[in-house]
Amino acid sequence: MLSSAEGPDALRTTRLRAVLERHAFSPSHSVSDIRAALALGAASLGGELVSAETVAACEARTGRCFFIRRGEDQSADGFIALLYLNDAGYQALMYGRFRPEAPDLAHLAAPEERAQAIYVWCLAGREADDKRAVVRAVTEARREAFPDIALFARPISREGRMMTAALDAPSAGAAWLGWVPAAANSAKGA
Repeated sequence: MLSSAEGPDALRTTRLRAVLERHAFSPSHSVSDIRAALALGAASLGGELVSAETVAACEARTGRCFFIRRGEDQSADGFIALLYLNDAGYQALMYGRFRPEAPDLAHLAAPEERAQAIYVWCLAGREADDKRAVVRAVTEARREAFPDIALFARPISREGRMMTAALDAPSAGAAWLGWVPAAANSAKGA
């Protein structure tokens, strides 16, 4: 696997990591980190999310999927999960075949592929400061790291709706934001 400094999206990935780091988010591929974050997300969003193994597989495929914010005691205080979609993933999303509850790894952009779109899979924060950090980090990342790429989201929480509204603001970037409608009985994202 290529490092974050290689591949056609290297500059975007480097900028994304810098923005998230400013808001105390760090990348992680640790299943225990992912489990802790998903437990926080399930408690915050009300309901089960995807499995930690699914998130870990997506992180392994893309190298830029999962970012955790830790408290002073090193517990999960927030997280951001993004799915970088390759052309096949973008087409699947456009034609209703994309399944955020069980992403097809072939739909995700590996480090050596250019991402065609980003699906904001899930984000959550424990306390008000953590929630604000999540929203600020994603909106700043949109402006600084990927202003020219289509972004998609299916907001569930108040913070998700705030983040989505901020991403759709005229100053957010040149690319458009797609709203993915919730399916009748679909599972939530990460």
